[in-house]
Amino acid sequence: MFKLWKISIFLLTISVNLFNYSLSLSAEISEKKDIAIFGVSSHVTNVSEDLILYIDSSINHYFIKQKRFNVLGYGDYRLKSESIDNFIERIREIRAKKAEEAGVYDEKFGTVVIKGEDFDRIVNSFLVVIPVLSNYNVKDTQIEEVSGSTKYLVNGYTVGVVVDITFINVREGKKEASIRLYGEGTDTDYSAAKKKAVDNAVAQLPYRVKKLDIFKIKSGVLMVKGDTVIFALGEDMGVRPGDEYEVITKHKIGNSNRVVKLPTALIRVKRVYPDHSEGRIVYQKERITEGDQLVEVARAGVDISINTGIMKVNIPDMNYSLVLVDDSFIGTVLGNHYYFELNQPSRNYIPEVSLSIAKRLGYRFKVDFNGIGMLNFPIWGGIGELGIVTSLYKRRLGIDFGVYGGILYMSTFKKRIYQEGILPSISIEGTEIDYDQDPYASIYGLGIGLKGSTGIEFVVGRNSSVRATVSYRLYTSIKNWMIHIEETSGDVMESVTIGSDSDNIFPYYGSMKMVNINGLDISIGYNLRF
Repeated sequence: MFKLWKISIFLLTISVNLFNYSLSLSAEISEKKDIAIFGVSSHVTNVSEDLILYIDSSINHYFIKQKRFNVLGYGDYRLKSESIDNFIERIREIRAKKAEEAGVYDEKFGTVVIKGEDFDRIVNSFLVVIPVLSNYNVKDTQIEEVSGSTKYLVNGYTVGVVVDITFINVREGKKEASIRLYGEGTDTDYSAAKKKAVDNAVAQLPYRVKKLDIFKIKSGVLMVKGDTVIFALGEDMGVRPGDEYEVITKHKIGNSNRVVKLPTALIRVKRVYPDHSEGRIVYQKERITEGDQLVEVARAGVDISINTGIMKVNIPDMNYSLVLVDDSFIGTVLGNHYYFELNQPSRNYIPEVSLSIAKRLGYRFKVDFNGIGMLNFPIWGGIGELGIVTSLYKRRLGIDFGVYGGILYMSTFKKRIYQEGILPSISIEGTEIDYDQDPYASIYGLGIGLKGSTGIEFVVGRNSSVRATVSYRLYTSIKNWMIHIEETSGDVMESVTIGSDSDNIFPYYGSMKMVNINGLDISIGYNLRF
């Protein structure tokens, strides 16, 4: 049995290789090529060597992780931007000569001397990557930290870096593209702030690089069976589940001889093997056949959705004034109090708008954050929910199931406080609030909970889809409200916060009641894919 298994694997490998060979006659198939990465040069003088080395290692690590290139590191060679054109011109000259003749001379560009044997190898590579640290700045800043219930400010640093990367196509002796990366990092530790700035800059590389045509993986269809497409190249070339590829076909325009290449289908990668991959058809305008050309679609792996809908709530009638009672001896005797109008009618359903940002994790899963605005007044609300979502696909149609945890915040805008009584101020838990200093009040409360959701998504284009979602929330009720009273004018503006169960709330005229949002949520939205 073990021998039969080995024979089967051997035959499968031969089959894939034969398919790849036949495809090479029609579709373009990407191959691993040498990419030479120079060290980072700097246009600024106040940069430490450890920062330069960290940028070097971060850029190299990114390209190594992609697997689609053989990375040749030349960190000792730091070519300044003003020498790049001279470098390209010299490459053109060298490529016109024999390799053995070019390889015996050391090459000088500004202050950089490249050894002849290294220069020979660089000239015979596919791409040269030249990074330059164009800007570097450090600003003193203050960072808010929390210890228990105490907030305090500490001194820190904000570091900003700008890295320009030039890609030189050695084969054609030309500048292929240039990209600019900007990153900023803040921390109380200077070294940590520098590292964060570089990390944030280099984090832009995956999407920015994949948008360049020279970096896109090109492949060909090996086999089509139903909705399944097997295509050349796999894990060894950096193909990953969740990646997407367009099918590119040639079309003749009218009676002319002009031929254009147009995308006619979209494939999403489901499984990846060492030398081939399995994808599912998302849509096709023309039938996909063996030998068709595939080109990678540049994605950041992020979906952004704008949604609107209606949600179930239980907001009782609070259409009355909330009365604040003076707790001083004189104020109690004289019946001194404030009041402000609540004017909240009962609600069973309210409209909502939301923004969803999802990060895709391969073919089936994604992490999703929802920010939801509850369009109810005067007590409005916001919900932040983070969850994990799994999806099932059938062509353009997708069905997903998600589980979320979230935090609910409900509040009012500042409400004008009116005076009832003859005293010039009111005492609340020992704090004197002066009528003449324009006192206002605001109310807020918190809840936590879970949400389960089911959504249906339909792909309408290469980068967009529409969706409908039904969810059910189970959140803790808000019954312990907080009321913040503050003066808004004067030299010293006093403020105090009390609970809705405080003795300073006069219950006869009404108080804050319990609110919950448990129940169904139905929404529709438009989704953009990046």
